[in-house]
Amino acid sequence: MLKNKINKELDDIKKNNLYRSFKNFYNDKYVDNLENNEKISKNFSSNDYLGLSNNREILNVIKDALKYGSGSTGSRLTSGNINHEELEKTISKFKDTESSLVYSSGYATNLGVISALCAKKDLILSDSLNHASIIDGCKLSKAEKIIYPHRDVEFIKKILEDEKFISQFENVFIITDGVFSMDGDIAPIDKLFKLCNDFNCTLIVDDAHGTGVLGKKGKGTLKHFKIKANENVIQIGTLSKANGLLGGYVASYSEMIDYLINKSRSFIYSTSLPPYVITGAIKSFELIENKDYVSKLQKNVKIANKIFSGLSYGINTYNFEDNYNKHETPIYPLIFGNETMKMSKYLDNLGYQCIGIRYPTVARGSERIRVSITSCHKKEDFINLKEEIDNYVKTHI
Repeated sequence: MLKNKINKELDDIKKNNLYRSFKNFYNDKYVDNLENNEKISKNFSSNDYLGLSNNREILNVIKDALKYGSGSTGSRLTSGNINHEELEKTISKFKDTESSLVYSSGYATNLGVISALCAKKDLILSDSLNHASIIDGCKLSKAEKIIYPHRDVEFIKKILEDEKFISQFENVFIITDGVFSMDGDIAPIDKLFKLCNDFNCTLIVDDAHGTGVLGKKGKGTLKHFKIKANENVIQIGTLSKANGLLGGYVASYSEMIDYLINKSRSFIYSTSLPPYVITGAIKSFELIENKDYVSKLQKNVKIANKIFSGLSYGINTYNFEDNYNKHETPIYPLIFGNETMKMSKYLDNLGYQCIGIRYPTVARGSERIRVSITSCHKKEDFINLKEEIDNYVKTHI
């Protein structure tokens, strides 16, 4: 019976200490004072990098947008195209592309874009640490797939230089996260971009953790490398991280977007985002570009680098001195291996939101506390977290 199978697999998950369950963070244990827009000083697990999820200006325009109703009532191609094109124009301007298309989530964007574009006679080269949504998008596609070692440009180059092998494919796609969500390192977009131009490949960059974080005015990983997008680049993003809302999008040239409108199943057959979410997203891009949220975040990253580098344990297994000579993102992997969940529980009891990340999200042996910081944190917050981690190490390890 199906129920017996389910119960057995759940038992196995629990025995292997891999059981997942919900935790409610909207309570007095974590929240200081949301009404006065004071952020959660002990929250180090949020992707709300700029603190915009509780921004009053955004909340006010969302209230006004309720005049459209609580839902869009249909897909974009039926009754659900309301103010969505205004957001797409905003995204295109922000990302410096001809056109863009909004999806119901970042996950749906990767599934819909990759499965629509990558066909049977194509080749996908995908980074080994890419997000699950990219992996699933690749699985849905009919293209041949090669998983390349993390950030290994030379590995990719050797494949592309093998003319006999490459000649059998109509199109070649290199797919990568811009910023890798579990390690906080940055893909070598400049080198990948050059390879795509030299070998006429298409680069797909999921910039979920780069937009609002990297580059001038938070415009993302391409801007970080001073790269202007061309027809060999497709940018994917999300509205659920630095923008503080919900949804995903793809930005590229106009013919590409027209093609996806007609071929991308996760776009065509999904109810569109509620119009108040769209209005809030438009406002979020305005704030990111014109206020100082991004500069505050980038300043906090420099402060956190100095403080966290002094941790007596965990951080030593991660090298901040990456290929760009400095850590530049708000994601800090504190590797504790088998001690990870004990550390997470210890911090939880102190009111810290520091979720432990286990297999299969990360490889066995690299279990970690994924610390993410925001523009709202203060120097004292980093110091206090470091002290508590050091206290645990001194008394338990």
